[in-house]
Amino acid sequence: MTDSTKERFEDVYARLEEAVRRLEDGGLPLDDAIAAYEEGMALARHCRDLLENAELRIARVRDGFTEDMDTP
Repeated sequence: MTDSTKERFEDVYARLEEAVRRLEDGGLPLDDAIAAYEEGMALARHCRDLLENAELRIARVRDGFTEDMDTP
């Protein structure tokens, strides 16, 4: 994977969808299916991390806005 701070959620999610599609289509040799599963799990964790970071950024903006509103 490339630097996680540079990757867009949408790009990582598209790669996750592709891994899932390959698994759902079936017909993969066992080793390839396991590799696709491992890739999918890693991508799912990466998506989760990106979403958590986005949530933290939103919370900081919201908290900053709330503090600005409380200041007379």
